[in-house]
Formats: sequence, structure tokens, C-alpha cells
Amino acid sequence: MKSLIKIFFLAIITVAVITLLAKLNYDSVIEKPNSDNSEKITLQIATGESVDTIISNLVQAGVLKENWSKYFRMYLKLNDLSEKIQAGTYEIPKNLNIKEIAQTIQKSKGLDLWITIPEGLRKDEIAEILSEDLKSGGNTLFDKNAFLSLTNDSEYISSLGFEYTPTDLEGFLFPDKYAFSVDESTEQVLTKLIDNFKSKVGTKDPYEDIIIASMVEREGYTSEDRPIIADIIKRRYAEGWLLQIDATLLYLPKDWKHVITKADKDNDNPYNTYKSQGLPPTPICNPGLEAINATRNPKPNEYYFYIHDTNGYAHYAKTLAEHNSNIQKYLSN
Repeated sequence: MKSLIKIFFLAIITVAVITLLAKLNYDSVIEKPNSDNSEKITLQIATGESVDTIISNLVQAGVLKENWSKYFRMYLKLNDLSEKIQAGTYEIPKNLNIKEIAQTIQKSKGLDLWITIPEGLRKDEIAEILSEDLKSGGNTLFDKNAFLSLTNDSEYISSLGFEYTPTDLEGFLFPDKYAFSVDESTEQVLTKLIDNFKSKVGTKDPYEDIIIASMVEREGYTSEDRPIIADIIKRRYAEGWLLQIDATLLYLPKDWKHVITKADKDNDNPYNTYKSQGLPPTPICNPGLEAINATRNPKPNEYYFYIHDTNGYAHYAKTLAEHNSNIQKYLSN
């Protein structure tokens, strides 16, 4: 009898574990982007088309991975969405996740302009992407100059509910995928970006950390580099060193590919961290969550210097002599 009870409870535990793992896998899959490619695919959904046909067309179009079909079907069923799919023509980016695809095909009109904002762009670059993509999608209300004007409008910024009030919204335009309607105004577009920042990042990080995260975004090339570089920048700042961050020199010229010269390093402006003590007055770009989390949780180390070689690999040094040696070894022709 004891053996039967034991087998019974073991079976229950096994079923519970399998169910939990399946649930975790499902939760993970529905949040993953289908791809890194933001190319938009035109997809036609005919009136009365079956869910199976729609899923098959999504797969053939490259919008949905074939092995994710069952999860998409399950998501529609669990959320009672199958009957809400609308016939129509859709432009669907390849980098949507299952939830976003389902959201898109429920709207024959409305939230159908998907735009991806990459990490590490300045606000003027973001304004340009929004202007081009919204205009091509039929939105005639968005104005990039008005958008940029709002990013340093004190009255608008004070209405956003930050625990502190930045003078500029550079750094708070959260990089992500966004669905916009053809009739959203400039202010509504900007507010959607800010609300997403508040939702994904929160409002409790000190402004200094957002500035540092923006430098980490531009200076750190990998998830391994960023926490190390964040620690180096934070220690140099705390100990009163000149930060000497190359990326800050590129903010005012508005050119990330500009080749830095001695004249750039000698130029007297608040974004020149080779001459100006402390942090730049604002973030130098809009960082993603990885750079922000690296700044929140820097990886302790004893380095004070770093460079990236021509292949993008980071090399660290504890002393200026070691740093100069790395420059000679990895960057000299």
C-alpha cells in the first residue's frame, strides 16, 4: 500500500513538474521576437479565412517560426482571440513576438504602424526614423521638429511624473518596437515612448545613472563588456578622474562615425569628457535595458582603462602604462 501511495505522489509531482516546465516554455516563447530583422512583410487575411490558414501564411511569410505555430494557436485560444482576427492587408515586421502579431491582426485599422527604435540613438535620429516610417505608413500628423521641441519643453516634461525633472528627454526615449496609429499626434507619439520607459525601466534611477547608462550603451559592445565598463566609468567618476569617454565627443557633431582628432579632444564644451570634469550635462543617447541594468549592477573590477581593438574586442588595463601598451599592441598600424 505504501508503495502505491508513493507511486501516486511521484506521478502527481512528475505531472506538476512537466506542466510547470511547459508553462515556462510557453511564457518564454510568446515574448520572444520572431527575428532580429525589422523588415516589414505585407500579408493579406481574407474574410472567413481559418486560423490554420492564417498561421500557415504567417509562417510562409517569415513572420512566425514554424515550430512556434502551436504556441501561436494556443495563445489565440487561451485569450479567446480567434474570432477577433480582422480581414485586411497588414504590414507586419519580422521582429514581432507572438503577442504583438496577435495584436496586429485584430486591427484592420488603427495600431498597424510598427516601428523599431534601436538602442543607442540620439533623439534627433529617433525623430528621423519616426518621421520617415509614420509618413510612409500614412500618418500626416507627426512633426519631427515639434517632437524635438517637446523633448526640452519644461512644461511638458514636468507633466510626465518623474520623481526628478530632467531638463531634456534625451535618454528617456526607450528603444523598443512600437505600434502607432495613423492618427496619433506628435505629443502622443512622444508620450508613448516615455510611458514605455517608465513601464520597462521605472523612474527611481538617479539621473546620473541614466547619463552613465548612455555612455555604457555606446562604449560597451557586448553583454559581457557593459557591466565591466559601467564599473570603470562609475569609479572614475566617483574618484574625480576625467572620464575620457570617446563617445561623448561625438554627441555634439551628431556623427557616431566621426574619426576623433586631437582638436576634438581639445574642444572646450561640456560634452568633452577629456577636458570637462564629471558627467556630460545630459545622456548622449537613449540606452536600452541591458545598458541600464549594467549601470545598476556593474561588475566589480580593478581596471581603470579600456580600448576596443579593430575587431571590437575589449582590452582592459589597471594602469596608464598597461593602457598605452594595449594601444600599441591592438591599435597601432
